[in-house]
Amino acid sequence: MDKKDASAPGKGCSTCTKRRIRCDGSRPTCLKCEKKGLACPGYGPRLRWADGVAVRGKLKGRRVPVAQQTPAKQDRTRSTAEHPDQMQLIPIPAPDMLHMTLASSMPQLIEYYDKNLAGLMVWVDSAENDYRRIVLPRAMNTPGLRLAVAAFASHHGSSRFQHAMEVFPEAARDACLGMIHTRVQDMTSRLTEGAELDSQTDIVDAEWMLACILMIACYEMSNSQSSAAEGHRLAARTLVNVFGSKTGLNNGLFAFLRNQLAIYDVLVSTTSFNIEDIRYTVMPTPGSKNVLFADYLTYLHRVTLASRYPLPLPEEIHALLTDADFAPDSIRSKFTQARGATLLAAGRLGIEKAAMRQDFTRLVDVYHYAAVLYSYRCLGYTTADNPDWQATVTKLFEQLVCFQQPSICIQNLPWPVFVAGTECWGNVQRQQTVRELLGNILAATSFRHYEGVLSFLNTFWSGDQPDWRPLAQVLQTKGFRILVV
Repeated sequence: MDKKDASAPGKGCSTCTKRRIRCDGSRPTCLKCEKKGLACPGYGPRLRWADGVAVRGKLKGRRVPVAQQTPAKQDRTRSTAEHPDQMQLIPIPAPDMLHMTLASSMPQLIEYYDKNLAGLMVWVDSAENDYRRIVLPRAMNTPGLRLAVAAFASHHGSSRFQHAMEVFPEAARDACLGMIHTRVQDMTSRLTEGAELDSQTDIVDAEWMLACILMIACYEMSNSQSSAAEGHRLAARTLVNVFGSKTGLNNGLFAFLRNQLAIYDVLVSTTSFNIEDIRYTVMPTPGSKNVLFADYLTYLHRVTLASRYPLPLPEEIHALLTDADFAPDSIRSKFTQARGATLLAAGRLGIEKAAMRQDFTRLVDVYHYAAVLYSYRCLGYTTADNPDWQATVTKLFEQLVCFQQPSICIQNLPWPVFVAGTECWGNVQRQQTVRELLGNILAATSFRHYEGVLSFLNTFWSGDQPDWRPLAQVLQTKGFRILVV
């Protein structure tokens, strides 16, 4: 484990700072948090937007994201130490090292992202992948995007880039977040005064910021910083909530990025027990019939809502659920319909190789079985009088080990593998299968936060409770989050 001295004030993790103890600065997470069983949030700035209220215009009286106040220059170090979750709004200019590295290595970093990372961020890597088709070309002329690509690529490909063994990835991440936060400060001040964010410049800014946040969240997960990734997810959600209802943003790059966030947000919500977090989950862009898994994610989230909210349901939540029947037969029927919609949407991707088409169909089936099992567990149908429960467990495990070219879609397997893991309590053979699958996923993606997923499952399997949810809920109160994305 890489060690780093944390003697400088405000340089330790925020958990140690709040506990008023000296952080040891171990990377990626500090040992003092680990020994106490606490989730270490890692190091460096995060996006944190407070709530404000617009005073004029169409948003009058509504909450909008407002940037935190900037500490006075002479007090900046002290204030950051006292409030480590608040990011400085005036970023420190990127050092010469950062500029020099970007100038000399950007073509190689772009190529690495193109060949090794763009495909990990989508369901199926094809000509329709807008991370490669639109985002990468924009990165050449958009400083924030360039920094996000550089941070993610240099960290993920650290064995290929000598500078990545030093401080470059963190420096690029911090500079990127500084640019985003500065732009957010301008946007939110305009919003609170009643202005509309509807110019072409505003839309382009929203697109590059959202792309950056999604990349930086992936960077944090690859660095085993789940807590930091969670902060970025919520920042991306806020950005989508501000721009998502605007005319003209249901197509193009913003819609693509919103749908990418929806995948992330819905799947993360399935392992959350924070009602407010679940309630405001970003859903696929309205009218997304040609988007893979759009119907699937929509119904999956309804199951999460129905299972987490105590009765009686609030009116606005009840309205979302009135069209859904959550009896076992209806659960399978709803997900069967969603399966068909996804296969129809996949037809436009033009997957030519038969093996790839078969593997994609198998991926859709794996998500189908996993969703049915998740629904049965959350809605109380994992009982002996539901014969479909164990039959579906068997089908899920059969499909998980049958991919002909698993490297093509392995980045999509964490959630169904996690569900499989939650349904094999007491079955040592299936537990070993899940361990091997998670090991393969980690080796293929280098996203180290999956180590935390396996640690959770090992703890769950060794316990005396066949339901994974109580343990997950307890750990969430201690700051540990299960991220299976």
